[in-house]
Amino acid sequence: MSVERELGLIQPEDVEHELEQRHRDAMLEVILSWASLEGALGMMLARIVGITPVQAAELVEKMPAAARFVEMRRIMLESTAPHALEAAQKLKKHKKSYEALAPVRNMIAHSHCVGYWRPHPDFVVFMTFKKVGPDALAVDGLNVHAMNHATRWARAMRQLAQEISDVPYAHEVEK
Repeated sequence: MSVERELGLIQPEDVEHELEQRHRDAMLEVILSWASLEGALGMMLARIVGITPVQAAELVEKMPAAARFVEMRRIMLESTAPHALEAAQKLKKHKKSYEALAPVRNMIAHSHCVGYWRPHPDFVVFMTFKKVGPDALAVDGLNVHAMNHATRWARAMRQLAQEISDVPYAHEVEK
C-alpha cells in the first residue's frame, strides 16, 4: 500500500489539499460499505451460532471482524453438516481477503487526509499518527482504484453474509 515503495517520496509541495469529488466519493463508499459489512458479519455469525441477533450483538460487541471469521470457521470445522468443511475453507479465504483490504478502510478511518498527490492524482495522501523516523510521522497514500476494489469486495461480502443470514437451517425447517 505504500506510495513511496510504488512511486517515490511524497513531498509537501506536491500535495493538492483540495480533494476532487471522486476522491471524496471513493473514501465515503469505502467507509459506508465496510460499516454495512461489519453488521452483516454479526448477523451471519448469529445465524451460524444459532443465537438471536441481539445475543450476537452482545457477543461480538468488541470482537474484531477478523475474529468473527475465525469463530464462524471454528464452528464450521466442528460441524457435521453437509458442506461444512467447504464453508470453512471459503471462510478462511474471505478472512484473508478481509485482512488484505482492511488497511484501506483503516487508513481512511484513522488517518488525517492531507489531499491528493499532484504527480499521481489517483493517490490520496494521508498522515498517520505513527513515528517512522527521528522527526517524522508516517505519510502514505491510497490509490482510488484500491479504494474502489475494497468497496466492491465489501459489498459482495456483505451480500453473501446477508444471504447466509437469511437461509433457513435444517433445525428450523424441521420445526
